[in-house]
Amino acid sequence: MLTLDEILGIVYLQLTGTGFLGNVTLLILNSFNFLTAHTIRPKNVIIIHLAFSNAMVFLFRGIPTITSLWKVKCVLDRIGIKIVTYLQTITRGLSLNSTCLLSVFQAITISPNNSMWAQLKFKAPKCIIPCLVLCWIFNLLLDMLIFLRYDDPKNSTVSKYGCNTGYRALDIYNNNNIKFAILTFVHDTIFACLMMSSSIHMVLMLYRHKRNVNHIHSNSTSTKVSPEIRATQAILLLVATFVLFNIFSPIFILCMFYFKFTNTWMIHTSALLSLCYPTVSPFILISISNQIPSFCAHG
Repeated sequence: MLTLDEILGIVYLQLTGTGFLGNVTLLILNSFNFLTAHTIRPKNVIIIHLAFSNAMVFLFRGIPTITSLWKVKCVLDRIGIKIVTYLQTITRGLSLNSTCLLSVFQAITISPNNSMWAQLKFKAPKCIIPCLVLCWIFNLLLDMLIFLRYDDPKNSTVSKYGCNTGYRALDIYNNNNIKFAILTFVHDTIFACLMMSSSIHMVLMLYRHKRNVNHIHSNSTSTKVSPEIRATQAILLLVATFVLFNIFSPIFILCMFYFKFTNTWMIHTSALLSLCYPTVSPFILISISNQIPSFCAHG
């Protein structure tokens, strides 16, 4: 009979395998379109970066978690573990930043030419690469604090002093780790709010367009869902998925730090939630890749 850890290991393996393959597929498809298209689509650049970041999340977070649950001997020394921890935080941050940038860029793109976003609309494509470079610089510098100041628990085994999630050990009694947890939560909340705001703006634009053209189709008997409706549903799903899986995970971590309380289900739930969004997001992006309407581009 399988133990709880072995069952969880199978769940993590399924998530990691599915998510990694999904992101690699998304990466290949968009890279092919990027290289063969006559005109460069800035959105493809962001999606390529997002798919790459998500794939790296599974390599540096999913695989270590699986090996830990299956009691595979850790072959890394203390420095190696710190490097993996550093890469975990960087790739997660890049995935978050890419999602936010994609949402903001789409919101600007579908805005009418006579709106307050008109000037940004024509400048936005040229800002994609600099923004991605800034994301790398920001995450490398921010997470370097964790790499330099991160302290392992006093006891290397799982004890009351810490809990083990893959190769990353969290000492809930270490003040530095508490500060980093709060900083991560604030960082995630800011970018989540930006993404939600831009996504709400997109939904409003799509709704306004649908309302303006309703009288044209009032006599139509077609039941086919229009591209803008499909895009609205996909955007709402993407935002809801992001918020659901990326807000509750850091809340669990903060609760463990604040109440000095560790629980196996809370640890595994937090780790599972951190892998759910990068697993689902590539399939959502593949579904909307050719469905985001360009009707507002001529508004």
